[in-house]
Parts: sequence; structure tokens; C-alpha cells
Amino acid sequence: HSKLILSEHQKLNVIGLDQDPNARQAAYKNLMNFKGRIKIINSNFADFTPKDKAVLVIADLGVSSPQLDIANRGFSFRLDGPLDMRMNPSQSLTAAEIIKSLDENQLADIIYNYGEEKFSRRIARKIKQDMNEKGEALRTKELAYSIAGCYPPKMRHGRIHPATRTFQALRIAVNNELENLKKLLEIAPNWLNSNGLLCIISFHSLEDRLIK
Repeated sequence: HSKLILSEHQKLNVIGLDQDPNARQAAYKNLMNFKGRIKIINSNFADFTPKDKAVLVIADLGVSSPQLDIANRGFSFRLDGPLDMRMNPSQSLTAAEIIKSLDENQLADIIYNYGEEKFSRRIARKIKQDMNEKGEALRTKELAYSIAGCYPPKMRHGRIHPATRTFQALRIAVNNELENLKKLLEIAPNWLNSNGLLCIISFHSLEDRLIK
């Protein structure tokens, strides 16, 4: 999006925000031809305060494909990695830490509220059992296998993997995504000039409801 904006609108500059160092590095590489017009900052959008008014704010929410493609990031249930899921790798809280710190009912509430998972109670019970048995050795593919086992057999091989909603819920909790989005929706209008536009790219109903 930044590359297209900079190419099509010669008078505009871009401030890019991302808390993921890999994303910032990719942005630097992708936007090298616009060095004088792009500033990339290590920040979550909820923590940012601009110095000047903007004509356009774009927020691209959720996890990215490169994050899913790196097993050690722990976002994907299709690749074997640690239960991490941090978009900002310098923060201390990981998915494993969340699982360990919550009791079964609290974990079930997160899975239900952030994943809209109807089998949240049995999944939370199984996850806590696995964590108690394996501790830090519990990894993404093992967790996904355990979650699938909580589904009735006829529902384990549908279009959407049984672990999808639970992994989404854990990721949202680790990165405080919905609270950060709420904050953005409160402050972003103040970043814009009188004719400014706010554009938000969202990927699931929890985000959509807040935005609408």
C-alpha cells in the first residue's frame, strides 16, 4: 500500500508503523527508492502520536503471511514451533505464558470471546492438561493436534482447521489486538486533517464489529 501511494502521489510522504522488526526490515527493502519520503518507526499504532496532521491513515490488521511462514514465530498450527505468537518479539508475554498463567475457565473465556469457538471449554481443559504434562516442550503442532481431538470426528476435516479459532484467540490475547484497535479508533480521527480518510483492513468479525 505504501509503495503504491508513494508512486501515485508524488507530494505525499509516508510514516510507517510496525512493532515487528522483520516487517520493518522488509519495508525498508521494498521502499528503498523512496528514502526521502518514507519514515519507518518501531511502534504499535496504539502507542503513536504524530507531530503533524495526515491526509490518510491506513491500518492493516492481524497477522501477516511472513509471520505465519516462520515456524519459530509460533503463529502457525501447520508448522512446528514454540508457542510464541508475539508480533513484538521484545515483549515478554508469549502464548505459552498466557496458557500457564490462566486457570481453565479463564483460558476458555479467551478462546470463546476472541475465537468464537463453541468447544472452548473442552479445548481449554485439554490445553491446560497438555501444558501441565509437557510445560515449555508443548509446541504448535502438538497443540493443534490436541485441539482437533476436542472436535467430534465428523467435524475434524472441514474447510477450516479445528485449531484456527483457538490459535486466533491466543494470538489476539498475546498481542492485545482488540484493545489496541479500540484505542486506534479513538485516536486516529485526531490524526487527520479536515478532509482526511481513515481506512482499516480487517479480517474477522471481532475487528469488523468494533470498526463498524
